[in-house]
Amino acid sequence: MKIFSFVVSYIVLDVISSLLYVGLLLLLVRAMKKIFNMNEEKWSTLFKYRKGLYSIMVFPYVLMLALMFPISMLGFELINFDYSILGYIAVIMLPTLILLLKLPKFKESIVSNNGKGMK
Repeated sequence: MKIFSFVVSYIVLDVISSLLYVGLLLLLVRAMKKIFNMNEEKWSTLFKYRKGLYSIMVFPYVLMLALMFPISMLGFELINFDYSILGYIAVIMLPTLILLLKLPKFKESIVSNNGKGMK
């Protein structure tokens, strides 16, 4: 029964962390647009900068990690999981692996599409 509750908690916390990351990323983009009055030229300059895309995508991720720690600890305490720290590490591993594997491919696709004239 503990394994089943761990798997369900893992899936729920992973979905929550993914949604939190996407929400924080969209909030950051919207805030940057409002604060800096971003237009197409400014966005292109930001994304062409060496670490522009990485800094935009990593900042909400670090914030999500900080917010998910107490949430996942609480979730694993509610199901009386003995190794809640290991559970937290397991919850964070999937989004981290996805970020590390997909971000370079995403950057390459933006750079290649930008050269073709994205509309």
